[in-house]
Amino acid sequence: MLAASIFILYVTLVAGFTLNSITGLVLLVVSILMLTRNIAVITPNEIQMMNLLGMTLKTYSYTPDQIVITNNSIIINNKKVLSTLWADINIKEVRKLVLQTEDE
Repeated sequence: MLAASIFILYVTLVAGFTLNSITGLVLLVVSILMLTRNIAVITPNEIQMMNLLGMTLKTYSYTPDQIVITNNSIIINNKKVLSTLWADINIKEVRKLVLQTEDE
């Protein structure tokens, strides 16, 4: 998305200001926020889902026996909370975090 926004802004500089200039600026801001903000914060007893502005949208509290990790997804109480395909975390790191919380 960052590359697309830069391309759009380059084309609008060459062709002149249009509605695409605004689209390019919006895409640039959103892509920078996506690169710098966390989408989830996983702690030993809860997962906080956040938006691009850094505000917490939902908090999922759990105990180690309530969490299930299947098909690259984190499921708490039969609710899909987070897909590791979209997050910058792999399934091994999630399992390690969950195992650490069970040991403590």
